[in-house]
Amino acid sequence: MFRLFRYLRAKECAMFAGLLAFLIVQIYCDVTLPTYTAEIVTKMQAGAAASSILQTGWVMLFYAAVSVFATVFETILSACISTRLGKRLRGEVFAHAVGFSDKDAGAFSAGSLLTRTTNDVQQVVSAAVLGLRLGVGAPLMAVMAIIRIAQSSGELTVVTAVAVVFLLSSIMSILLVVTPRFKRIQRLTDRLNGVTRDALGGIRVVRAYNAEGFQRARFEDANKKYAKQNLFTGRMTALMHPLIQLVYSGLTLAIYWLGCYIIVRDNDAAFFPTMFSFTQLAAQVVTAFMVLVMLFNLLPRAQVSAKRILEVLGRRSDIVDPDSPQEYVCDGSIELKNVSVGYGGESVLHGVSFHVEKGQTLAIVGGTGSGKTTLLKLLLRFLDASEGEVLVGGYNVKEIAQENLRAAIGYAPQKSVLLSGSVRSNLAFSDPNLSDMALEEAAEIACADSFIAEKGGLSAAVRRGGKTFSRGQRQRLSIARAVAAKPKLLLFDDSFSALDFATDAAVRHNLKEKLPGATKVIVAQRVSTVRDADVIVVLDKGQAVGVGTHEILLKTCQTYREIASSQLSEEELAA
Repeated sequence: MFRLFRYLRAKECAMFAGLLAFLIVQIYCDVTLPTYTAEIVTKMQAGAAASSILQTGWVMLFYAAVSVFATVFETILSACISTRLGKRLRGEVFAHAVGFSDKDAGAFSAGSLLTRTTNDVQQVVSAAVLGLRLGVGAPLMAVMAIIRIAQSSGELTVVTAVAVVFLLSSIMSILLVVTPRFKRIQRLTDRLNGVTRDALGGIRVVRAYNAEGFQRARFEDANKKYAKQNLFTGRMTALMHPLIQLVYSGLTLAIYWLGCYIIVRDNDAAFFPTMFSFTQLAAQVVTAFMVLVMLFNLLPRAQVSAKRILEVLGRRSDIVDPDSPQEYVCDGSIELKNVSVGYGGESVLHGVSFHVEKGQTLAIVGGTGSGKTTLLKLLLRFLDASEGEVLVGGYNVKEIAQENLRAAIGYAPQKSVLLSGSVRSNLAFSDPNLSDMALEEAAEIACADSFIAEKGGLSAAVRRGGKTFSRGQRQRLSIARAVAAKPKLLLFDDSFSALDFATDAAVRHNLKEKLPGATKVIVAQRVSTVRDADVIVVLDKGQAVGVGTHEILLKTCQTYREIASSQLSEEELAA
């Protein structure tokens, strides 16, 4: 928890200093009031005039008013500090998550990152609100009250000390049992979110296979385990409040009994006001611990949440910009020199080399798991090569700022991702300042202009994930988004798979005619999509088993010929 407070800025630190000042003033006033209560009782015993008693009452009223005033400002300042901390933590966690490389992102599930950004941050903020006021105020209250108590009577101080030690040992015993359970609760929260996300995200598949019962059982299992852990921790922490009430009642009874015994033993009626104020001070001590128990109910869970947040914030991406990045002007050329890369020690690509000139079309073909998408990730620098060099535009990608590299690239991913908003906001994703004319031209290149017009034009609404569009339409919108800013390099990761042959051919023709200076990289399964490429790279089990044109590869590469033979007739192969 304290490690997270380093995210506070100077303004919040100044607020915290003000909070401490108001806390000290409020606690001093609250601890001083019982002294004046004892003074009033003493005056009443002595038969003092009403004006004298009223004068002491006005002093008490002043202290009470100052205490209320200080409490109001404490509440405002603690809320401001914790809210600002929560806002900053959410922003930091989100920024780290979106900046992760593929390797880093694999360490956290989407459901876990969602929980850490929302639920875990909220747990920390809730604890911070109380912790800033009560976590500091309650111990101060207890210390000041105990000092006052020690000044009043040594015997009564011993009784209070015994009660406090018993209370603390009981609370610590409960916390030792409960804290590990909070860790399990957060893990179960991740699992519950993950199960829910899987079921709702794949609802069509679930229904198609009549798997509603199976998914319901999975959810119920996760829900039951989550509820069971919460019930256990709830029952254990619920013991704290009756325990405090028991200690408070027992302490009050002990103070009255011992106080009466002292009065009778010493024949000292003047001790009665001391006993009366002592009871109020003891109540403040117990109240301070009651407040701490409220905080202890939140702290174990907040502690677990803080650790989970720090796991994200402490994970540094292995893809970092160089200290002195080179000036970058991309000419669109691509070159790989003996490149190897792997995931978790397992090699995915090894010894891959090829060169593509500006304006040429590079096609990448190969079986499932051969490394086609990984190769595009290297060009985008979502991954770094473990061996060899990746050159884009004549520069090693490791020597260029990632922002500058990706600004020169248009990318249509394997899964066409559309964000909620409008067609315009999705097509202008790379540059919000693009004109409608530029967006319409991009839509025309992707053969998406006709159905965009039918949907209502560029202002047509897009639901999250593009659910209002077919798969082929989503692919064309993804292609349009990639070409909208007319980048020097275009990457299409199996982005033509849902298009019919005629649309596929039309889109490739438009790319060639209207973007002649851009280098195109096309990952595809269809030979008809790649046969006209200037350079074709054939991948098999992570190795480039063939590099050349369609005609050359048919003669020199057995793997490519097998792929082509499975899709083309003998006449087409001979053509």
